[in-house]
Amino acid sequence: MKADEVARHQKDRLEGAIVEAVARHGFASTTVRELVTLAGVSKSTFYDHFESKEECFLATFDSIVGEVAEEVAQAYAGDGDERERLVAALRRFIEIVVERPEDAAFAIIDSLTLGSAGIAHRERAWEAFEQVAREYFDNNASSQPVSDLTVRAIIAGISGVVYQYLRNGKTKELPGVVEPLIDWALSYQAPDTELVRRGVVAAEQPPSPEAGGEEEETLGWEEPPDSPLSRASLSQRERIVRAAARVVVERGYESLSIPAISAAAGTSNQTFYENFNSKRDAFIAAYEIASEKALRICVEAFESGADGPASIGAVLRALTEHIARDEMYARLAFLEMMTAGPPALDRSEEVMNAVLAFVEARKGTKELWSKVPRVVLEATAGGIWFVIQREVAHGRDDSLPGKTPELARLALLPVAR
Repeated sequence: MKADEVARHQKDRLEGAIVEAVARHGFASTTVRELVTLAGVSKSTFYDHFESKEECFLATFDSIVGEVAEEVAQAYAGDGDERERLVAALRRFIEIVVERPEDAAFAIIDSLTLGSAGIAHRERAWEAFEQVAREYFDNNASSQPVSDLTVRAIIAGISGVVYQYLRNGKTKELPGVVEPLIDWALSYQAPDTELVRRGVVAAEQPPSPEAGGEEEETLGWEEPPDSPLSRASLSQRERIVRAAARVVVERGYESLSIPAISAAAGTSNQTFYENFNSKRDAFIAAYEIASEKALRICVEAFESGADGPASIGAVLRALTEHIARDEMYARLAFLEMMTAGPPALDRSEEVMNAVLAFVEARKGTKELWSKVPRVVLEATAGGIWFVIQREVAHGRDDSLPGKTPELARLALLPVAR
C-alpha cells in the first residue's frame, strides 16, 4: 500500500482498538499500551496519529457519528412522503444501534465519561441529526412553529432513550419504539391547549421567596471545609463530602484525588479511608446530598400547583431557579456526574427514574402520562435534561429560568391535549 493508505489503515485499527478496549473496561482503565497491542502497531505509530488516548477517543467518536449521520441522511432522502422518510431515518438509526451496539455504546454512553472534553464533540454530533429534524419541520410548517430548542430536545430525547436501552441490555427491543418516538416528536407541531397554557403560566412565575423546600443547614456549602467554623460544626465525614464537591466544582472530576480531598477537608488520607473506600464514593455522596435537596424543592413546588399541568410548570421553574443559584448542584448533577464512570451513571439513572416514577404516580399528572407509552416520558425527560446540561456546560445557568416556559411546553405538549 501507499504511505497514505498505510497511515489510514493504522488509524482505522487504532480506532477499532479503542472501541474494543472501552467496551471491555471503560475509558479510564484503557491504556495506550493496550491500544497498540490490539491494533498491532508500535507506540510511536500511535503518537504519529494521536497525542493521547483522549484524542484517539474523540477522533473515533467523530468517525462513528459521521458514518451514522450519513446513513441516516440517506434514509431520509429516500422515497415516500415526509413522515415515511422521517420514520425511515429513525428506523435506520435504530438498526445501526442494534447491529453495532459497541459503537453505539461508545458514542452514546462512554463519551459521557470524558466530561467537559467531550461536550463540543457531542454537540456537533447531535447537530448532524438535528438538521434532519429541522428539515422535516421546515417542510411541514404548522400553525405552531417548532423552535430550535425543541428540535435539540427531540434529538437528545431519542438519544436518551437509546442510552437507557443500551444500559439496561434491551437493545434488541429498540425497533419497537420507533413509531411512538415519531408520534412524540411530531406532537410538538400541535398548538398549545388550555392544559399546556396552564403549565406555561405556572412556569413563568418565580417561586415565592419563602418557597424552596430547603432545610436549615448547620453551615452553608460555600464555607471552606477546613475552616475553623467547619471544624466546629461538621463531622469529618461531612467535611470530606463537601471537600470532594468543592474540588470537583473548582477543578473538574478529572482532578479529583484523595490527597486533594484530604487537603481541602483538612483531614488525613487515613481519615478519608475510615469514611470512604474511594474518591468516587465521596463524590457520589456529595451528589446524593445535592440531589436530595433539589428533589425536596421540586416536591414542594409540585404540591403548590393548582393542577397537573400547573404543577409541572411550577416544578420546572423551581428546578431551574435552583440550578441558577446553586453552582455546586448544577455542575455535580449535569456535568461531572457522568465523568465518574459506570457506578455514577447508575446512580444518576436511579435518581432520574425516581423522578419519573414520582411524576407518573402523582395525582394530576398520572392521568396525563397514562395516555402515552412510558418511552415518551423517558424521551421528554431526556430532552429536558440535555437542554439544561447544555446551558450549564456553557456557563449559562442563569439563563435557565427564562427558558422554563419552553421547557413546560416540551413536558406537556405530548400529553396535555
